[in-house]
Amino acid sequence: MAEPGQPNRKRFSIRVAGRLSADLAEDLGGAAQHDRTGGTTLTGEFVDQSQIYGILDRLRQLGIEVLRFETYQPNRANQPPPEPRHEEAS
Repeated sequence: MAEPGQPNRKRFSIRVAGRLSADLAEDLGGAAQHDRTGGTTLTGEFVDQSQIYGILDRLRQLGIEVLRFETYQPNRANQPPPEPRHEEAS
């Protein structure tokens, strides 16, 4: 993962189906794991795309379904962007 304060760092958010073990998050470059209803969101920092491809490839090898992937510039709180809201049809 990128060193704090590195100028070219970006953050990523990967939402996957199901719950992941804490060991798996560490195996994925130390990504932070956030359990959500219906899945898990992994967040972390990267410097280049090869790091992201490595994480996505590892998830594929493990048969873990990726529901959403996005990158963004860090904000002051280093928080991922809010989850999109989906309205259910009545």
